[in-house]
Amino acid sequence: MLLTLEIKDGAKPSEAEAALCFDDEGLDFLIEKLTRLRGKQDHEHLMTPSWAGSELTEVKQGGAEYGLINHLRLVKLHR
Repeated sequence: MLLTLEIKDGAKPSEAEAALCFDDEGLDFLIEKLTRLRGKQDHEHLMTPSWAGSELTEVKQGGAEYGLINHLRLVKLHR
């Protein structure tokens, strides 16, 4: 499975951009996590192995100008 979250220009918040990179298996995993949040107020943590997780991979896809983000929190708000 491939699922990475990467940031470009992270030191410049007004210019930063994020890239969520995935293969078919990573897409299925992400859809499963988002579907689980439907209809409830809850959250999911996705982390790299460096952060004691297994949901995000650590192989960068965006090129040298991108850096990995080790933790993604998916938050479903009650509205």
